[in-house]
Amino acid sequence: MTAADGPARSRTRILAAAICATVVVTSAAGVRTIGETPSDEARNGATTPPAQSIEPPPLALPEASWKLSWSDEFNGRGRPAKWTTLSGTSWSNRKALHYYTPANAVQDGSGRLVISALRTRAADRPACWYGPCAYSSARLETRKTFDQAYGRFTARIKLPLGKGLWPAFWLKRSNAGRSGSTTYGEIDIMENRGHETHLVRAYTHSKGRKGGGQITLPERLDAGFHVYGVDWTPQSITWWVDGKPYAQYPRYPGWPFDKPFYVILNLQVGGSWVGNPNTTTRFPARMVVDWVRVYRQR
Repeated sequence: MTAADGPARSRTRILAAAICATVVVTSAAGVRTIGETPSDEARNGATTPPAQSIEPPPLALPEASWKLSWSDEFNGRGRPAKWTTLSGTSWSNRKALHYYTPANAVQDGSGRLVISALRTRAADRPACWYGPCAYSSARLETRKTFDQAYGRFTARIKLPLGKGLWPAFWLKRSNAGRSGSTTYGEIDIMENRGHETHLVRAYTHSKGRKGGGQITLPERLDAGFHVYGVDWTPQSITWWVDGKPYAQYPRYPGWPFDKPFYVILNLQVGGSWVGNPNTTTRFPARMVVDWVRVYRQR
C-alpha cells in the first residue's frame, strides 16, 4: 500500500478529428500521456469542423473460468487462524500515528472480521516516531499461510470513513525484498483516503512504475458492503468493484507480477498521504470484512 497522487491507467483512448488526432497511450512509467498528430488537412491549412470524440468499448474482465483456491469466511470468534496479525510500528507507512496490535483484529462470532482503530490510553502507549502512539490498529497477512501467482482475489468489506483513516486490501510479492528493488511488486486491490467518501483507489507499484486507477461510487463507502476485486492474469491486472471493471494494467517486459503474492488487510491512522485525524474523525473506526476469497484459473 504505497501513497500515490493520482491514477495511472492502461486504457487507450483515441480522439479522432479532421484537424488532429489525439491519442492517449500508456508510457514506460505506466502513466497516461497525450500526443497530438496533425492530420493532412491541418498540415495544408484546410478549415475543418470541430473534433468529434469516439468512446472506446467498455472495459471488460478477462475471459477466465475460476476455481476457489483459498478463502476465509471468518466463521469463528477471536483471532483468525489463517492470518498472522502484526505487532508494533515497523510496518506503518509514511509517518503513521498508530501501532499495530493483534487485539484490534477479531472475529465477531457473526461471520465477520472487525479491524478497529482506537485512541489509546496514556498508560498503554508504546513509542511512535513522534512520541507515545496516540492510536492503535491492526494489520493481518497471509505471508506464512498462503500465497499465489495469478488469480482472482476478492473481499467483501465495509469501510470506515474519516479524515486520517487509510483502509486497504492489497497483495505483496513473497520474498521480494524492500520497496524499490527490482523484484518488489505490490497490487493494491482497494485503498481509500477516509476523507474521500465515495472514491476507491487501486494501484500497482514496482521499481520505477505505477499503474491502476480509481472509481467513484454513488453511495458513501461506509453505507454498506462492497466486493472489491482484481483479476490478475499473465497478460494484465484488472480492477473491479461489485463486478464492474474500472482499470487495467497490461504486462510489460520484466514486470515482477509473475511470482506468488500474499494477502494483506490493514487500517492505518494518519500519514503523509491521508493526513491526520481531525475533530470530525470518529473513533473507534471499524473496517468490517465479511469474507476474503481467492480463485485460480481452471
